[in-house]
Order: sequence, then structure tokens, then C-alpha cells
Amino acid sequence: MGIVKASVVLHDFVRERDGYKFEDALTVTGLEDVSDGQSVRGVVTGNSVRNTVANYFLTDAGAASWQMSKI
Repeated sequence: MGIVKASVVLHDFVRERDGYKFEDALTVTGLEDVSDGQSVRGVVTGNSVRNTVANYFLTDAGAASWQMSKI
């Protein structure tokens, strides 16, 4: 429960610091819908979702400026 509370506090702090625009919360630029072909018994496999998200964060659109220095 502590991790969830810390995440909420950090989220709120960043919103206060950077400002918040409702329109920015409506879409995620760069992410694509997972195709139906990647589902098993109606559920998308965890590995497929992980790989899709990981690949997004390795693109120019999804990468944080500091992420490569932390690896």
C-alpha cells in the first residue's frame, strides 16, 4: 500500500510542478493498439504487452532524456 500512496503523491507533485492539461490525458502519443492476433483465449499475453511498452520507451517519442544513463 505504501508504494501506491508514494506513487500518487509523486504523480500529484509532478502535475503541480509541470502543470496539467486535461487534453494531454486523452491520448498517449506513440503507443499503438495491440492487434487481435496477439491474444490468447481473449487475453493479451503479458510478454506481448511488456514488449510493446518496452519498445515504445526505446523510441524517440517514448524515451525519457535521462533513461539511458540509468541503465
